[in-house]
Parts: sequence; structure tokens; C-alpha cells
Amino acid sequence: MRTPERVTLMRKYFTSPDAEYPSFSNIIRISLGLILFGTFIIYYFNNTDLAGTIIILVGFSLFILWLRPYFRDLRLFKERPPVQHMYNWFREDLNKKIKERACSVLRLNMKDLRPENFIIVPYPLYWPEAEIDENTILRRETEEGNFIYSVWKVQVIAITKNYISFFNCTYDWMNDSITSERTNEFFFDDISSVKNDAKTISRKLIGQEEEEEEKKLTAYIFKVTNMSSDSLSVITKIPELNYSQELEVNLEKAVQALRITLRKRRFDEDQEPIIFEIEEKKNEDEETRTK
Repeated sequence: MRTPERVTLMRKYFTSPDAEYPSFSNIIRISLGLILFGTFIIYYFNNTDLAGTIIILVGFSLFILWLRPYFRDLRLFKERPPVQHMYNWFREDLNKKIKERACSVLRLNMKDLRPENFIIVPYPLYWPEAEIDENTILRRETEEGNFIYSVWKVQVIAITKNYISFFNCTYDWMNDSITSERTNEFFFDDISSVKNDAKTISRKLIGQEEEEEEKKLTAYIFKVTNMSSDSLSVITKIPELNYSQELEVNLEKAVQALRITLRKRRFDEDQEPIIFEIEEKKNEDEETRTK
């Protein structure tokens, strides 16, 4: 359940600074300042004991102030939730917030469909987009060496008895807001081809200099085309964004299952709703329940 406490932890994960040792150039400047200060005391008061005492007290105080930001950042860094919690929370929000929104917009009755009839496919958004405050588009490197993102493109495929419903949106995960909604619908009998594909897309990534050329990204796609050549494309993976495989969805089995169903419909119109079983995702869910 999404609670204020959980949102606070999520924000800490993205915004807590890395604990970095303070610059040694500062301590060198402080040391030189103390030496000059001690020389001044000795010269004017001719008292080395007083100078030594003052230098030790002032030096110790400045040393603590020099280290304080590091320990503060270290404490905040350690308060961040484990990355596995972030993955679990993200999947939970997708299945709660996004699925419910998709069903509402597509006017689907959840009672008529099983959970397996829904495929939720997210991929990160890390470039400027209308309706999204650029300051909320964040990413953070994980202990695994990849990135977790705060804003996502989320695609929902709902498989009913006679057609495929498609819902696409931009999901600001930290603020729990949905924008840029888009829908489509293909009847099985109108589908002419189903295939996996890849294309190159160009985007100006966050933090990229204005004068730099747009970065070329490889988008792997699950594509359904109907008789009128209208197509439905689902981006399944963008490797250059380097996000966890735990959040990727392998649609190869879905493509195979949909092809089989389309062939069968030519001979048997009384078909049950197709079920796409994504084995990798099922195994992950079983492991999570076991833990």
C-alpha cells in the first residue's frame, strides 16, 4: 500500500546525496590559516602555550565542521530503502494505480478477465516531455550498477475474448500522477501480423548539453498490425537506459501465444480469452511470496 511513509523513503532514495569525503584542499587551507593565526599570537603576545591551546581548540572545531557534512550525508544515504523494496513498490503501484486506470479508460470489467490477461510493460522516461516537470525526472544508480528511474512510460495490454485493448501513459511514480494517456483497440479478426521488431529513436536526455546531438536509443518493440495497416507498438526494452532486468518484460511467449490464437480462430470461433504467461515474471512473483 502506498503510504506517506513509503513516499518519504522513495524520495530519500532518489534525492539523498552520495556520502563523499570532503575536499582535502579545504583542510590544507584551514591548516595554513591556523599556522598564520598561531604565528600572530606568538608574535604579539609572546605566549606559545596560549597560541598552542587556541590552535588546538580552533583546529579541532574546524575539523569537526569539515567532517560534519560527510557524516550527515552518510546517515541520509543509509536511511534509503533497499533497491529490492523499490522494485517491489514500483510493481505494486503499476498493478494497482495503472491497471485500475487502464480498466477505467478502456471500460473493461475486471470480473470478466483474469490477472494473466493483463501485461504491464514499463520503460523509463529520461528526456523532457510536455506535462512533466523536468525537476521530477530523476534517476539513481543502484548497487547493481544500473539505474532506477522516477518517471516511466507504462503500456498496458489487455487481452479479451475478441480483441486486444491497449493503454499507454506517462507515470510520474514519485508524485503518483498519470499524464499523456493514449488508447487503441484491435479485434483479433482484423489483425494481419504480430512480430518483434527494433527501431532507433533519438532523444535529448536529461543533463545532456543543448549543443549536443540527440542520443540514439535502440527500442525493442512488440508490434501488432491490422488489415488497414494501422499498428500497435509496445516498447519492451531500451538497453541504453540501463535499468534492471527485473522491470523488463519478455514478450516472446506473448507473441507466440497470440500467433497460435490467431491461427486457431480461423477454424474455431469459440475461443477462450488468450492468457499470456510470462514465465520469468511468474517465477519472480513466486520467489517474492516465498520470502
